[in-house]
Amino acid sequence: MKRFASVVALLTTLLAGSAALAEGAAAPPTEKHGARAIETLSEADLERMLAPLADDDVEARRAAAKAVEALGQDAIPAITKVLAAQRKASTVSVQGAIKAARDAAGKGAESDVATQLLATKVDGPGYRPAVTTAVLLRALAHAGTTAGLRQLIKVAGDHGNVFRPEVARHLKALGDKAVPALIESRKEPSSELRHWAAAQLEGMGKRIAGDAVQTKDNQVLADVLRAFANVHDIDALPVILSFVNSDRIQVRGAAREALGQFGQDAVWKLREAYANVTGNAAPDGWPASQIAKELFAAYDRLRLQEVYGLLDEGLAKEKEGKLEEAIAAFDKVLARQPMIERRSEMVAAYVAYAEQLEESDPARAIALFRKAARLWPESPRVPHIEAEIAYLEGKELLARGIADVEPFQRALRLEPGHAKSRAELARLETNVEEREERIRAFAAAGAVVVVALAGILLFGGGRRRPRRAARA
Repeated sequence: MKRFASVVALLTTLLAGSAALAEGAAAPPTEKHGARAIETLSEADLERMLAPLADDDVEARRAAAKAVEALGQDAIPAITKVLAAQRKASTVSVQGAIKAARDAAGKGAESDVATQLLATKVDGPGYRPAVTTAVLLRALAHAGTTAGLRQLIKVAGDHGNVFRPEVARHLKALGDKAVPALIESRKEPSSELRHWAAAQLEGMGKRIAGDAVQTKDNQVLADVLRAFANVHDIDALPVILSFVNSDRIQVRGAAREALGQFGQDAVWKLREAYANVTGNAAPDGWPASQIAKELFAAYDRLRLQEVYGLLDEGLAKEKEGKLEEAIAAFDKVLARQPMIERRSEMVAAYVAYAEQLEESDPARAIALFRKAARLWPESPRVPHIEAEIAYLEGKELLARGIADVEPFQRALRLEPGHAKSRAELARLETNVEEREERIRAFAAAGAVVVVALAGILLFGGGRRRPRRAARA
């Protein structure tokens, strides 16, 4: 009986395991996606992250530094407060800690102060503020925003300028991103820090306004224009005026905003620009704000003439069936005037071209469908567009081996007559039914095998025992 029991147990285990595997194959895989809410880091949280920097274990210090260095712009307010607290430390102690770390590193070692401090913990009250400041400089450089770099530049004047070479090293690595914050350093109370920042700009070849705006980064350029307004640089007015009609909406908006900050100080330059654009002198009674308003309106009319020309060109290409060329023209229109009044006229071409690309380039098709929906959210075509997006998302999951019916069901809720989604659902349901049928057949066959083996062991064993007894 023990033998029988062990055989039955083994067969049952194998059968159950096989069935489980089969069921696993039948069940559609799922993916769990979670997004952590991004919140501004508190000063207390940052202090907790910084605490291990004073640990005796070098690896613990390095791990903490790596975590802090990876912080983004949401940590800048907390970093600003912590850096302010480090300024209260003894300058002599901080300088001593940095000197001791450099001496320990030896000649020819990496010049990165944070690396030197993290490698060798030195005794004394200056170590903690020194290593904290050095690591926070890395975090500010990593964030790379103008707000963060303002704080980074301030550190150049801390503790007898001991961090100045480190700050300069970060600024050099950041390149154009550092320019707006360096321009704004003209407002620093310390004349020594102002002169140092100006020297950094000169070393980068960005001493004058015309050089400072030479960048391909729209965000940097916008920040440079605002920086000139923040320091009220009258000499920069012609450069700022040159961007008030830029095709790049981000730059155009920043230039107009910056120009407004000059108030009446800009009135003569505005009069000159207005006369050049309109061919007429601005009325004597107009203040700078009124001239700027009329100047911007004149620029917009000229720019829109070109934009509407591009729009009509795209619509003509659409009628000719040249959808790719039509989309190229519409993309130029939207780049120059994203909220153009006639943007609804472009929706049909984006949808038609997306439908053409569904099989050959589904990722681009999804992008085109989404752009069409953004162009005219109130369009009666939106349910069809969103259904197509859901269908393509379902197909993308299938290509990755994930048989998820939800996207296709969503498509049918959006557009009950969506034939492609209905066909995919029917195919998936058929596949599930076939797998379930195989599982049932496998289970039934397994049960028959178990019963047969059990019968052989029971009845076969009963006939053999009398013969053994007779021989005895």
